[in-house]
Amino acid sequence: MDKAEKLKILVKLPVKLGDTVMASSFLTELKSRFPFSRVDVIMEAGLTDLKYFIPVIDHMYPFSKKKYSGLRGNYRFGRLISGYEKYDLFFCLPSSFSSALTGFFTGSRVRVGYKTEGRALLFSKSFKKTPHIHVLEEYVELLEKFTGEKIEYKAPEFRFREPIDYPLPGDYVVLNACSGPPSRYIPVAKAVRIIKSIKQNFPFDIVLTGAPAEEAYLAEIVRDAGKDARVINLAGKTSIIELGWVLKNARAMVTTDSGNAHFANAFGTRAVVLFGAGLPWRARPYNGKLIRSLALEDLDCVPCRSERCKYHDNRCLVNIDDALIIRSIRELLNMND
Repeated sequence: MDKAEKLKILVKLPVKLGDTVMASSFLTELKSRFPFSRVDVIMEAGLTDLKYFIPVIDHMYPFSKKKYSGLRGNYRFGRLISGYEKYDLFFCLPSSFSSALTGFFTGSRVRVGYKTEGRALLFSKSFKKTPHIHVLEEYVELLEKFTGEKIEYKAPEFRFREPIDYPLPGDYVVLNACSGPPSRYIPVAKAVRIIKSIKQNFPFDIVLTGAPAEEAYLAEIVRDAGKDARVINLAGKTSIIELGWVLKNARAMVTTDSGNAHFANAFGTRAVVLFGAGLPWRARPYNGKLIRSLALEDLDCVPCRSERCKYHDNRCLVNIDDALIIRSIRELLNMND
């Protein structure tokens, strides 16, 4: 396709916060290669405020799996889009069959994606994934394979156009103790130890971030940390844009492998990322200069991709040395800007 063409392009984005943040690099490079084209996206309904940080998006279709479930839901949503617009080009970033099926039902003239889960027949152009690469690289490589060009891309960079009217404490460190699957939760006792270690070593307050469903879990951490710990629980109390403002203005962050870790990374916030279940080489925040990744290598259950710890104690996170976490925070705070 000619770069000078005025194409109508549709991109199916991932459903998770961190993956969508990483997909912003794909969208930036897509717009760079097709500068006169319109770039529309299908975005998870709960993440639509991210459009604020990704200015290359022209239009957005919010998608809810609950509302559009199963084969019939894919058909209805795809046909809904086709009723609004006839797209020249469709890119499918998620690996799921259902995402490719939605793209097929949009009737887009050319449909592009990876050959996973038997999806090749749903695409006009399909490609084999390169194994053992980072998620962000996987997204951008799809564009490379389609255009036949090597792309020099950057880590996501998000900016605010103006300050946000949201109350913040003075100097603070963010602790993000949860990340969807139970195997990535920092147990309450471990989180309390991290909080007390930070308070002993730095003059900072602690802000807890998380989804609304994690509010009660984090409230237990606040209770056990004690009133003198100056811990603020913001789980479920911020919009996406407000959460971004909280992460941007933090002195540093201690976090599990989570969407918030990637979101903070896009704002240039320094973070200590604790990896338990998961693959650091595939899922770490992409701007590695701003992070310290800590993971245990000598457990019999590592590597682990399970959503629940087989020992029921998340020992891969519990046994990361508190002193090492503090030393990593100190290293990040002492970095030259």
